[in-house]
Formats: sequence, structure tokens, C-alpha cells
Amino acid sequence: MRSDTPPPRAGFAQGAIIIGINLLPMMAIVALMPVVPAIRNNFAELPGIETLAPLVLSAPGLCVALFSPLAGFLTDRLGRRKLLMLFTFLYGAGGILPFFVESFPAVLGGRFLLGIGEAFVLTIGNALLGDYFDEADRAKWLMWQGILGSACGTLLLSLSGYLSTLGWNYPFLVYAFAFAITGGAFLFIYEPRITRSRTETPTGPPPPFPLRLVLRIGLFTLMASALYFVYTFHFALALDAMGITDRQQIGNYSAVASIAVPIGAILFKLISGKSSRFQFACLFCLVGLGLIGIGLAVSVPAVVAAAWIQQLGAGMAIPVLIAWGLREVPPAFRGRGMGFWASGFFLGQFLSPLAVSAVRDVTGNLLVTFVVFGTVCLAVAAANLFLSRREVVPAGIPSGLP
Repeated sequence: MRSDTPPPRAGFAQGAIIIGINLLPMMAIVALMPVVPAIRNNFAELPGIETLAPLVLSAPGLCVALFSPLAGFLTDRLGRRKLLMLFTFLYGAGGILPFFVESFPAVLGGRFLLGIGEAFVLTIGNALLGDYFDEADRAKWLMWQGILGSACGTLLLSLSGYLSTLGWNYPFLVYAFAFAITGGAFLFIYEPRITRSRTETPTGPPPPFPLRLVLRIGLFTLMASALYFVYTFHFALALDAMGITDRQQIGNYSAVASIAVPIGAILFKLISGKSSRFQFACLFCLVGLGLIGIGLAVSVPAVVAAAWIQQLGAGMAIPVLIAWGLREVPPAFRGRGMGFWASGFFLGQFLSPLAVSAVRDVTGNLLVTFVVFGTVCLAVAAANLFLSRREVVPAGIPSGLP
């Protein structure tokens, strides 16, 4: 296909498929959250199963952190469409494999296959969002991704819980959803001009790869992700530290706070025309105030209100980070930029509990630790707000890093 041929115009079908792609990383964890005890019980005779069972949840995230830069390189070099079909199929195959086996190594192997597929589909999905849509349309699709992701997460927890009553391996069947994405990609995803033109005769030397830029994007995303997951991994423990130990109550309070997540996605859309620094200032201000509020709360209404504020920021977090990455990276290197972005995000997810544990060892108190991380968030927000007032061209805070 010649480069002067007008490209197809992306619309609802392509946007819906990209949303479906970006639901797969959430499914990788959420679908199995209710199932870890059943997996532990099914393989109770296996030495170290108390440690190994949670690996079923965390293995895909580790794969994303390790393989996303490679996924980005291949996506830029080979194109998006065929790799998307291949790796959504691999995600689905690895996802449903544990339904058909009774060996824990095979279960874990399936999760690693799913994780490798996840690394590619997440990188490709974010790159396609930038390839197909301008900034205004990206903001719209990122908003809907945040809204639908929150709703689908709640429904998926309920479905997974029901399937787990049929057997420990039944929840793995939900990963067949990836095969629908494969079919949708075959029917509706087309190769963007930026990758089609790379297969034709070049008119000059390619531009140099902006290594420092993508490294800054990865490192800043890692930091933001580590702060983002402080609440996710430790809110229940914070409630426990306050003396709220009833699991039903903890679930109810978490559910009330999570209502703010889709509202945060809408808030992102409202400020999407502002600079990335201003968006980061709003995001980290909300997350920071929420964490500090949780750490200082002396009553149930106060802690729920603080959690609601934190979740409002959390609803903004992923859309803001993705939109910033797509804005900063030149189109010719969009796949690699999103690969480093995904690697940083999931490495931050992995490191967040370790960072909380290290700070808690110093403070001696989880609630004080929440205040410390909230203060860090407010410092990041203040830095972004200060820098946004000094520059004319909008850019995220990493542009100001050495």
C-alpha cells in the first residue's frame, strides 16, 4: 500500500477494541483475586504453596515489566496489527490453560504466557490509541476506558466469585474474552500510516531514537505507579490498623470509595485540554490529600471521605499517564515509548509494597506511612504546578528532569 493512499478513518469499532485491549491487564489480576485461597487449597500438598499461590496473581505483571520494552521495539519495527492478533491469542491461550490442567507448574506457566501476551497487547493498544486519534479523541476514549474499566472490574469480581464456587479452575475461563479481541482485531484494526510507511522506500535517514526521553517516561511512570498502588495494596490494612476488622465492612467501605474512580475519569476529560503538568498537579494533589486523610482519620466517615478523594485521583491516574506518554513521544517511536511506559507502570506496581514496607519499618506505623506517601504526592503536585506556570509549551514534569 502506497504511503500517499488516504488511510482509513478510525471510529467507534477501533476505539471499542482499544478499550477491550486495555481491559485485559485489569482482568489478569481481578479475575483471580477471589480464587487464590481455592488455588492454595487445591494444591495444599505442594511445599511452599502459601508463597506460590499469590504468584499466580503477580506473575503476569512481572512479565509486563520485563517484556514491554521488547514489545515496543517489535511493534515499531514489524507493525501493530499482526502482533496484536498473535498476542491477544497467546493471552487467551495462556489464560484458559489452567482450566485444562491439574499441575501447578502448568498453571504458573499459563500465567507467564498470559503475561507475555499482556505486555504486547497493552503496548500495542496504547500505541494504536495515539496512532488512530488526535488528543481530543484520545481523552474521550481514555475517559470511557476509565469508566468501563471500573464497572467491568466490579462485575468481573462477582462473576469470578460465582465461577469459583463451581471449581477452583473455572474462573480461568473468563480469559477467553481475549479471543473476541483477536477476532475484532482481524476485522477492524488496520495498520496505521506510521508503520505502513516504514515498509516502503525511505526518503532519508531515520530520526535518532529518543532514549533519554523514553527512560524519563518509564522512570516517572514507575514513581507515579508506586504511589498509585499504595492505597490499592494497603487500604484494608490501614482500616485494620484503625480497629476496623470486619471483612464485610472493609469491603463496603472500599466499594463506596471506588465510586469515585469513574468520576475521576470524567474529571480527566474535563481538564484534558490543559498541560500535562497541570493534570499531574491535580492528580497528585487528590491522591496525596486522600492518603494523608486516611492516615490522620479518627472516624469511619472521615476515612471513607479521604478514601473517596484518593480514588478520585486514582480514576485520573492512568488516563493522565497514558495521554502524557502519547503526547511526549514522537509518533515514529510510539511503540517503544508505550513499551517503556508499561514497563515502568508494572515495575512500580511490583515495587510499591516494598517501598511501603521500608517506610513502615522507619515510622513503625502504617497510618503514619500513609501520611508520608501523601506528603510525597503533594510535593510532586506542587512541583508540577510551579513548573506549569513557568513554561509556555505544555509538557510533563520529566521534561524538566536532568
